[in-house]
Amino acid sequence: MKASVQFDHSPQSEACIVSKDVFRESWSSEPRRFAEITLPSYNPFDIKPIVAHVQVDENLPSRTARLSAKLFDVPEYGPAFSFCYLQIMDKSPQVFETVAISVSEQLYDKLMQLRLSEHKLEYLKIKFGLRSLETVVWKDFSIYPSLCSISYCAPHFVGLINFQRTQIIFVKSMNLTVSEFSKNSYQFDLLRITPSRNLRMRLKCLEFSVPPDLITPVPSKTDDDTIYAFANFETMLHMGIASGSYVRLASETVSRIVKLFVFANPNSFDSFKIFVHPRIAAHFSKDEEVYVTKCAISETEIQIPSSVSISRVGCWDNSQKILQNIIFSNLKLFLTSKKRVLHGGDMIPIPFDSNMAALCSDDSKGGLPFAKNDRVVWFYVENFEMDSKLNSKSSPEFIIDPNKTKLITANTVSRPPLTIDRCNYISYYGLKKTFDYDFSIFPYAKKMCDVLSSFLSCRDRKIPFSSSILLHSASPNTGKSMLVEFAAGLLGFHLFKIDCTLLTTTVGSIDSTAKIMGYLRGKLDGSVLHSKPAIIFISHLDVIVGKSEQGQDFESGKVTKTMDAELTRLIQDYSSTESETVFIGSVNDIDTMPQNIRNTVKFDINIPIPSENQRLAIFEWLLSPYQLNQQQSSSGQLFHCGRDVSTSKLALQCAGLTPLDIEKIVQSAKYNCFKRSSGYGSRQICVEGLFYVTMEDLSKAITQARDEFSLSIGAPKIPRVTWKDIGGMDTVQGEIMDTIEMPLKHPELFASGMKKRSGILFYGPPGTGKTLMAKAIATNFSLNFFSVKGPELLNMYIGESEANVRRVFQKARDAKPCVIFFDELDSVAPKRGNQGDSGGVMDRIVSQLLAELDSMGTEGDGVFVIGATNRPDLLDDALLRPGRFDKLLYLGISDTDDKQLNILRALTRKFSLADDVNLANVVKKCPFTYTGADFYALCSDAMQNAMSRIAEEVDGKVNEYNKQHNVSLSVRYWFDRIAKEDDMKVTVRMTDFLKAQRELTPSVSEDELSHYLRVKANFEGS
Repeated sequence: MKASVQFDHSPQSEACIVSKDVFRESWSSEPRRFAEITLPSYNPFDIKPIVAHVQVDENLPSRTARLSAKLFDVPEYGPAFSFCYLQIMDKSPQVFETVAISVSEQLYDKLMQLRLSEHKLEYLKIKFGLRSLETVVWKDFSIYPSLCSISYCAPHFVGLINFQRTQIIFVKSMNLTVSEFSKNSYQFDLLRITPSRNLRMRLKCLEFSVPPDLITPVPSKTDDDTIYAFANFETMLHMGIASGSYVRLASETVSRIVKLFVFANPNSFDSFKIFVHPRIAAHFSKDEEVYVTKCAISETEIQIPSSVSISRVGCWDNSQKILQNIIFSNLKLFLTSKKRVLHGGDMIPIPFDSNMAALCSDDSKGGLPFAKNDRVVWFYVENFEMDSKLNSKSSPEFIIDPNKTKLITANTVSRPPLTIDRCNYISYYGLKKTFDYDFSIFPYAKKMCDVLSSFLSCRDRKIPFSSSILLHSASPNTGKSMLVEFAAGLLGFHLFKIDCTLLTTTVGSIDSTAKIMGYLRGKLDGSVLHSKPAIIFISHLDVIVGKSEQGQDFESGKVTKTMDAELTRLIQDYSSTESETVFIGSVNDIDTMPQNIRNTVKFDINIPIPSENQRLAIFEWLLSPYQLNQQQSSSGQLFHCGRDVSTSKLALQCAGLTPLDIEKIVQSAKYNCFKRSSGYGSRQICVEGLFYVTMEDLSKAITQARDEFSLSIGAPKIPRVTWKDIGGMDTVQGEIMDTIEMPLKHPELFASGMKKRSGILFYGPPGTGKTLMAKAIATNFSLNFFSVKGPELLNMYIGESEANVRRVFQKARDAKPCVIFFDELDSVAPKRGNQGDSGGVMDRIVSQLLAELDSMGTEGDGVFVIGATNRPDLLDDALLRPGRFDKLLYLGISDTDDKQLNILRALTRKFSLADDVNLANVVKKCPFTYTGADFYALCSDAMQNAMSRIAEEVDGKVNEYNKQHNVSLSVRYWFDRIAKEDDMKVTVRMTDFLKAQRELTPSVSEDELSHYLRVKANFEGS
């Protein structure tokens, strides 16, 4: 419901009071009435509804609401929004269990003088209007500015305080002090301001268009909205300019006229800045500040030209024939729909929907229904002709009149593109944003931008400089294209993108090579001429060119070499010093590129899988309001990030995932949120169409992504094995905690350069829990887990076995913090020189493994390597030296009753045990040659015995039932219809354990155990 709004600035003002007609239309006679109140916003994605208790005032005008100015941060002076939206709540907000109120030091001392808590709450009620079961609060809610606020509330985010039930804690806060800001001081500041009519102001581009109903005074529908400028009340007061006045913005070289309006309160716009349309910002892109002067002008002083020549600004879209109809249709609509005020040399942005291009014909009038702009092209006002000469009183601007002005659009001019930081037309027109790379987190982005910046600097100084870049990554979808788009927008390059996967020509013949190169040349040669500086970005180069392989037939080899030579020539042409272009190509595996191309390209940059800090930055960007709602239709649905979302936890859970995978996770979370919120009885929205994406939605999406894509993307998982699942390993557990916990929790201790110990070798008899211990390490420290069996690394092709070792460590580095577990290490890293393989494969694998282990000290921060073997005496000696597997831990057989009892308790903690079971008595019957695997077999056999016994009992019960009722029921029918819960419960008895123990044979004999003890003594040097 839309209602007019008044703001109450008194300290004890009620949150919301509505007129009688609004009350009767919305609520019944129930004593507790709540609504979600939303004020308009200049940011369409920053809607912040506030829940408040509603009262009625019969004296208010029709369809009016009086709101607390304190609640909405509305200052007492200056224009405010004239309307709001009310959404009725079906239920009252939930009551908090605990609330912490931070109070200033002075107020805290006064409250503590009141002994009873009831008196303290009564003080807050009388002084600040805090009411039980009426005042809706949330974390950081300001009860009174600078005096007291809500610092903690649980278990909800928004709710009510019940003075009888809610536990209220008062906390003294040194950060809250009595503010000097008051009505009198503000009045004094207003009186001190002397209007100035010639000021220097900073200019900034509007991020979003301002809706007409938020502009005061209301402008004419035919006015040119691209010359509207805005400033907050303080700025307007300082300049002494009324809202709706014309002002002239001028720098040393540029002068433009704008119509200046005031922003209504509340708003978050900075003072002493003027916010303008992208068309105006484009003219002052090189000026930090502009002169602002008031000018009295009328439309009669602005002449109408007889003809205007408007040229296309060279770019990729302006050179595509398929887009010309919709571009010129939108240009025509722009010039004829309003009285456009233009100036010679103006840049005109024209947004359009490229997906609608095929539906637009030559005679289209523009304004296609359902069009959603996704691109922008620019036009340049080259010159204009007047019927009469301009006199001294005439404005240099002119107005386009479709009935009198002839438009000429024939030429194409070259202009450098605008940088996003100075003219943010991307956000204004709702286009797809590129990720904003932080150079301190993404070093490869800094490297690429440094190369491109050097190119621009040399170009400006007329220094010959050629540049070409090859982007590569071990995994696809790491953000190579996004990086190029970011760099082009940041530095001011025209971008020409061609994806080789979309080429329709089949690669593999001389004709196809000629067609592909002809297509590339045809697309680029004419367009680049009027688009400088430019980046030529050809992605997926490995689709059309690759290395020549040994044994390749003559024709295939000829085709490969021809494509190599032609593509090399293309790179040279578009990275020459005269071209004013930079060539950038992208591939997944740089080793597949011909040496010719690699020698031609000046720089190659690796784009790795995002690290934890990089994933954190990606999540924060994707969960921002703009990005959450980027792909939404015009249905009015808005998504916000819930208050319980922890991006740091999300970044930790998504180790090894690419930016595209993370984007899919967020999209899936939005779907989960919509489905949850739209369900019957669970619609958790604040206003119609506003949805909160919670941590539960995101965690569910991450789980779905892991389950669906773990095999294809090779993403490791954190296992679910805890220390409770392991018994009898207390000593070993302490050693592990010292080795792994220290560098994870206290990395600052290793900042001096001391090498971390990240290699652990478990050795001992089989079945003692080496693999289980490695999984427990990963779970306890929330590490990802890679399990590698030795034979899995072997490959019949030369060099592939060593490559497999490299890939394992690279995946671990991409997924860090991570544990690599090498099971049966002796099978893949035996002593060198003792193998009978003629190719020396095992020796090369050992050498590669040693090289990777050595790199862990510098590149493997957060990667831990654990090996397990039954025969440490067979391992290559170099593996056991410091810096590699330098921590040897013997996992032996439990040699005391207490250790065996701990193992048995860990294995049976989820069993349903009968009252007669005594695990200590079971342990006394077990020899000290039982391993952990033997105890696992003992418990499994005991459970099997119990299930067999229960099955026999069930058969007897079914037969008895059939006899008594003279029926012939099956066991399944009996379980489905007749059986009780106790009939299906499997309880393990003492007899089941004793039977399993009698039938169990130990997996390690006493002689074998003696051998392992001798090996242990040999390695420990005792």
